[in-house]
Amino acid sequence: MILEKTFQLKLPEPPEHLLQPERVFGGRPPFSELTRQGTTLQGYLVAEAPLFGEIQFPFQSRIHPQGLAARLEALPLPEPPAFWAELEGHGEVVEGGIAYQLTLRIHATLPQGEKWGGRALGRLAEAAFERNVERVLQRLTQA
Repeated sequence: MILEKTFQLKLPEPPEHLLQPERVFGGRPPFSELTRQGTTLQGYLVAEAPLFGEIQFPFQSRIHPQGLAARLEALPLPEPPAFWAELEGHGEVVEGGIAYQLTLRIHATLPQGEKWGGRALGRLAEAAFERNVERVLQRLTQA
């Protein structure tokens, strides 16, 4: 299952934070353990999912500075786990802060049932999972 969501944020951050997403998003749900080494950003997106509890989605991205803007490129994980994410987008300095347009892709491998009851439970879990991810992203856009 792949869930994709594009969202826009405008945050009252100083221009120098454009290339420091770990300062802008660190400690804000849904981000966890956000770090940057050079131009590589890595961390986890955290979401609660029924039947699964708290799930951490590791991701890794590269920052490409472009003057008063920056592009964020999603990088593949060497050995992706069952749950992982891709984060990419664009940020720019605007009057009053920094504006972002980000795309988040959540990859989740859910167990498939062999009988109709197991498949139905899988579809219910997938729908609940999607609702919870949407709620987490909604909180981020309201921050």
